[in-house]
Amino acid sequence: MKMLLFWLEFIGIFIAVFVSAELLAKGADDLEDFLGQGITGGIVLGFLTALPETIFVIVASLEGSFDVALGSAIGGNVLLFTLGIGLVGVFYALKWRTALQISSEYSVENIFLIVTTIGMLLVLIYGKLNIITGLLFILIYVIYVVYRVAKFRREGMKREKGNLMKPVAFIIAGGVLLVVFSHYFVEYINEIATMFSVPAIWLSLVIAPIAGELEEKLSAFRLVQMSKDGGSLSILSFVGSKIENATVLLGIIGIFTDYELQQALPEYISALVANIIALYVLFDKKLKIFESIILIVIYVIIVILSFYL
Repeated sequence: MKMLLFWLEFIGIFIAVFVSAELLAKGADDLEDFLGQGITGGIVLGFLTALPETIFVIVASLEGSFDVALGSAIGGNVLLFTLGIGLVGVFYALKWRTALQISSEYSVENIFLIVTTIGMLLVLIYGKLNIITGLLFILIYVIYVVYRVAKFRREGMKREKGNLMKPVAFIIAGGVLLVVFSHYFVEYINEIATMFSVPAIWLSLVIAPIAGELEEKLSAFRLVQMSKDGGSLSILSFVGSKIENATVLLGIIGIFTDYELQQALPEYISALVANIIALYVLFDKKLKIFESIILIVIYVIIVILSFYL
């Protein structure tokens, strides 16, 4: 009876996460007409979809579980920059019978993903996260947001005018559901995985991000289904949220403690490699189906290697 109740609660939480994905996708699709793909995907959706991991990293850091916090912070990069983008590319090709073309606005995200990746590499050489590297990481994200907003204000007059209430209401409703239920969803996934005696750092790198990123992947698929531009908006959302993961979330860990990266070297390097792969694949602003399939295969390889290393 107790096990049945557990699974019923899990299904209920899954449905709530699915509803939040639907609301966010609908709100983002409408909001794009007013704010453009850069602000909508990179900032608004990027911030909202990174909230589950942000909450998880803060809670884990407060409890002193810094291995779990690190895995949660960078696991999303490994997942979305390989499996996530790969699945969106395949789904887009099947839906629209063409390669996914990314908006020219992606140029901003590309620049800051390069900066973030260089920052991660320099911290790897330095060997640890601390308050200095933490504040520098957070500064990168602040500059990204400021630059994005300034760019929008320069081009704002070109955007559609109208009533923002409906898309904002969808975004807020989806965001609230996301914040309330994603944490519980992660806990249930962790509990299920613990039944199979999965190592904690591998669990936080692989299982927790799958739960935390579920809404983001569901929203991406809904956006692709709604319109051809939805694929591009999904990619911008992925990159925006993962820039936040690799800056703000790593920064939070550095502020809380001096964390030696040697103890989580395979996981950190996996995230760095995932960033580089995303930069390479998305550099031409086009995602072909064979590239998408390769990304999915790379994710499987990374997961297997991280388990055994």
